[in-house]
Parts: sequence; C-alpha cells; structure tokens
Amino acid sequence: MAERSVRLPSDRKSGRIELEGRIHVPDAAVKAPGVVLCHPHPAGGGEMGVPLLTVIADSLGSLGYATLRFNFGGVGRSEGIFSDGAEEPADVKAAFDYIVSLDEVDGNNVSLVGWSFGAWMGLMTPADGLPARSIIAVAPPLVAYPWEGYTERIAASAEKRHYIVGDSDTFCPLATLEMFAAAISDVDAGNIHVLSGADHFLFCREQEVARLIAGILTV
Repeated sequence: MAERSVRLPSDRKSGRIELEGRIHVPDAAVKAPGVVLCHPHPAGGGEMGVPLLTVIADSLGSLGYATLRFNFGGVGRSEGIFSDGAEEPADVKAAFDYIVSLDEVDGNNVSLVGWSFGAWMGLMTPADGLPARSIIAVAPPLVAYPWEGYTERIAASAEKRHYIVGDSDTFCPLATLEMFAAAISDVDAGNIHVLSGADHFLFCREQEVARLIAGILTV
C-alpha cells in the first residue's frame, strides 16, 4: 500500500488539536510491526518530510513495517503551536495510539524512532505510560535540554532504548550521551551506536542510519 495522508487527534493539556501525518501500511496477510517517526526541531527546518525520516520510512516500509511520520503541533499543516517540548509528548502519544489502533498493525510491536528533538520526545513519552516495544533515539540534543532533571522520569520506562550518534556531533557529544545513559542506568553493551565522521545533521548518512535502525528493530 502506498503512503497516504492522515489526520491525528492530539489531546494536549491546552486542548485537542489535529496533526497531519503520512502513513504506510504494507499489504500482508499478517499484522505488521509498526514504527512512529518523530522529526527534529522546526527552528532548524525540522518536519516530517526531512530526508532522514523519509529514507527511514521508505526503508522500513520495504521490509514490511507500518510507518507513521507526523508533524508536531504548529508545524506544517498541524494545528496548535509548537511548545518546545511542553506539549509535544501528547503528539507522540497521538501518533502511537493511531498506528496501534489499525487492524493491519501488531499493537504489541510498535517502536518509536526520533531524530534530534524527536529523539528527546521519544525518550520522554514512554515514561508517561506509552507502551513502546523499543525506542531508538538518533542524536538526542542533550546539550540543548536540561536532561539531568529528567533522568528519573526517563529511567521509569521499561522499554529497550538504543542510541545512534555521530562522533562529531556537537549537539549530542558522545561523552555526554554516555553520561546520560549511565544516569538512567541504561548502560548496555551495544546500545550506543557510533557513526564515525558524522555530525548532528547526518547528511549523506541517511541510508546507513536506516540500515542500522532496521538491524536494531529486527533483533
């Protein structure tokens, strides 16, 4: 099945809004695993159509995954305002609930993948009770957010967490990511995946990141 446009209701604390999204559900006789993709900060041009998320969605779709990209509130044709993390976890939950509700999707096998700001939201939302199978945080911008104040909240979620980071990322320095993982008792051999020579923006590394994510999800 080709990717199609959808509208998603998000019940934010400030009121219900509608988000725009793009979903792909494979034609298959069995229920498909699902992945929700969360985009980077809009101040830097982040939205659901950025090349990295598009490549990831295409790659996972070809492997039989149902994928859902969406725009946070106030981005693109989504209603509401962008609140820099205050209300965006509700948007992630809205996308997760939508894909889980589909008959074609295995609701017990839905993961979150986020890049930059989207990775930070992907880490925050499961602590509020969202039952993701796993979380893949691509370059979470730890220098931009006071993560020290959220370690207990993030550690409270039971999902398996993986991290992908470039060794030249100034928004997510490897040493900072390692401190963050240690602070939430998330030190596990192999769950931090380092891309040599890559920075935060991962230009020309999209296919490599997509292959890495596919490998993580199939374990």
